Amino acid sequence: MKYHHGNLKEKLIATAYQWIVDNGTDGFSLRKIAKIAKVSQTAPYRHFQSKEHFLAEVSQLGFKNFLSNMKKEKRNSDPVKDLVNISLSYIDFGLKNKNIISLMFDYPLTKSKYPNLLKSANDSFAYLQEKIKVLQKNNKEKAQINAIAIHAYTHGLLNIVQMNQRVDPIEKAIVSDFYRASSEASNHLKKMLTDFVKKQDF
Repeated sequence: MKYHHGNLKEKLIATAYQWIVDNGTDGFSLRKIAKIAKVSQTAPYRHFQSKEHFLAEVSQLGFKNFLSNMKKEKRNSDPVKDLVNISLSYIDFGLKNKNIISLMFDYPLTKSKYPNLLKSANDSFAYLQEKIKVLQKNNKEKAQINAIAIHAYTHGLLNIVQMNQRVDPIEKAIVSDFYRASSEASNHLKKMLTDFVKKQDF
């Protein structure tokens, strides 16, 4: 299959993105993606200097999709509900794209080396911060601190739910304390997020 020279880069990024969705980053290589995309093994090197550079581009796409997913939430007249819905959207994206979210936040990419990736990551945080500024009467400094707090709490809940889903069947059978507690968290995410948002120093 042949691709127009102008869209080969986008095709390779989309192919790599889907491969990571299915497999994670272990075993990822430019040659492997080239083979799946049905292009020459040297083709990716025309657009990506290294494996890390390629992964930075995929991570950038992840942040763009992440932000797009949060922006799909309908705006609410209550800014607290607005933030809670955005946080729930964050968790939903993470659960459906666990390998992509891991690449975005856990893989050791130095974002400052890749300006476009850094901008995409900052755009996501800026969106959350802008929502908080509505409650902060445009106090940027307070909004930044509260945005960090809500981001950390939301990401922490995502990790807890992900760990709950990986609990060993034997541990489930004996109903361990962690499984019981994390299951309760999974069932009450909206209430937990609402309570947390309300307690911030808005």
